[in-house]
Amino acid sequence: MINTVKKLWEFSKYQHKTFIITLIMSLVHAFIGVTQLIAIMLVIDVIINGTPTATAIRNIIILTIVCALGSFITSFFEQSGSVAVGFYMTADKRIGLGNFLKILPLGFFSDNSSGKIVATLTTTLSGIETGAAMAMITTVSGIFSALAMFITVCFYELKVGVITGVGMVIYLLTVDFQMRLSRKNAPFLQKAQSALAAATLTFVQGIKVTKTFSVKEGNVQLNEAIKDSEEANISLTNKSMPSQFLSRLVIAIFEMLIIVSTLWMYKEGSLALFKTIILIIFSFMAYVSLNQAGSILSMMGLLDSGLKEVGEVEATQTMRQSDNPKPMGNNDIELNEVTFSYGDNEVLHKVSATIKENSLTAIIGPSGSGKTTLCELIPRFHDINRGSIKIGGVDIRDVNYDELMKRISMVFQRVYLFEDSIYNNIAFGKPGAGIEEVRRAARAANIDEFIEALPDGYNTVLDEGGSSLSGGEKQRISIARAILKDAPIIIMDEATAALDAENEHEIIAAIEALTKNKTVIMIAHRIKSIKNADHIIAIKDGRVVQDGSPKELAGKEGLYRDFLRSREEISGWTINN
Repeated sequence: MINTVKKLWEFSKYQHKTFIITLIMSLVHAFIGVTQLIAIMLVIDVIINGTPTATAIRNIIILTIVCALGSFITSFFEQSGSVAVGFYMTADKRIGLGNFLKILPLGFFSDNSSGKIVATLTTTLSGIETGAAMAMITTVSGIFSALAMFITVCFYELKVGVITGVGMVIYLLTVDFQMRLSRKNAPFLQKAQSALAAATLTFVQGIKVTKTFSVKEGNVQLNEAIKDSEEANISLTNKSMPSQFLSRLVIAIFEMLIIVSTLWMYKEGSLALFKTIILIIFSFMAYVSLNQAGSILSMMGLLDSGLKEVGEVEATQTMRQSDNPKPMGNNDIELNEVTFSYGDNEVLHKVSATIKENSLTAIIGPSGSGKTTLCELIPRFHDINRGSIKIGGVDIRDVNYDELMKRISMVFQRVYLFEDSIYNNIAFGKPGAGIEEVRRAARAANIDEFIEALPDGYNTVLDEGGSSLSGGEKQRISIARAILKDAPIIIMDEATAALDAENEHEIIAAIEALTKNKTVIMIAHRIKSIKNADHIIAIKDGRVVQDGSPKELAGKEGLYRDFLRSREEISGWTINN
């Protein structure tokens, strides 16, 4: 329990002030609840000891007013505070995780399914959001109230206090057992929930394929994930039931012992009637408060599992950041014996090449040769295993990462657009850009006329992923985004490979606007892409097999000449020897 409380305290580090105020209100509320018992004591005193009724009624009225007003005020701040802490601390954590995910190497997203990441950011954090703060506050106030009642019982009669205390300790031991049980089994539930999120995401993203090929069978994985989640929830419930019944049995047994012992002492004459009634009431109230805390404590295992899952994401090793980042010089790119592996699979082997500033370098090679991986290493999407990559003479690992990303724009075949306005999708390349800047970029990318023809123009909201647009339209929006960013280094995967002739013409014009006076690296699949190239890097099996100018390499047998021959066979284009 203590470790879980510590984790929750660290989890809410930006909300400590609100947390403390809410906790104080909770404790005051618990203390005010004792005034109800004082009122009961006054009534019993009138009935048994014959104290003045008028005085008792006046005091009871005062206590009732104090209790009502105090409970209302403290309950309001307690409830609103716990809700605020829950939502704000989770919002802080979601924003923090979002920023954290942006600096993780892409390997993290390869090793962890999108469903697991989504489940952590949604389901797991939602459970913490609605339960964590209230759990801590309810637990602390419940234990505080129980201790106050216990001290009162000990003050009136130590023997009954000992019985009450022993019962409280045994009850807490059963709750601790229940917590350890839920902590042990909660990961299975978390795993099932992550699998369900992944299956749901896959089902929704693949709904077109499902409808096209197999409406009935396409949701098998989703159905299995739902069933696994159901079984995990039922299993956790079934395993926790015995300990829940045991904790209730402990309370029932010790309540019975208190009644028997107080009645026995009353019969023996060692305990007055007034004290007998008060002891029974206070002892029972101590267990009510303790049970209130215990019912929440039993959930701590689930919360602990959720916190652990979030902690595992935060514990992921980020890319090394230099304590003294160095400024980059020009935009020359140097790769020196770059070696990179996905796990145990080494995909690039001692790759060396130099890419000059304001040149167009085409990277060619068969599928799976490592072209895309090489391009992803330059903006440091992954960290290399050995060797170095330098921009402007400075190792990219010694550069401020934000400054590195400002230097580079990337345009790939698979374009992702956000479910947002076209304006915001383009302005993503330069946050805070005005509408005129966005329009200039759109005009340069030959997309302005199309956008203006839409009912809401630049305010048109796109479907998720930009599915409401054609491939060429999405590609031109992504190029407009890159034009707006105006980075000096452009990395492109063949942007026209899967487009029709009309779109290809538009996009080639957009690419020319994007790459003018830039250092361009292009993964090439077609002759048209390399007709203006200054430099060719040919990669095969993760190794550079040719490196030089197109004219130089065209006269040599090798991968580049094979590339030209294969395109000649397809398009009828010939090599002039």
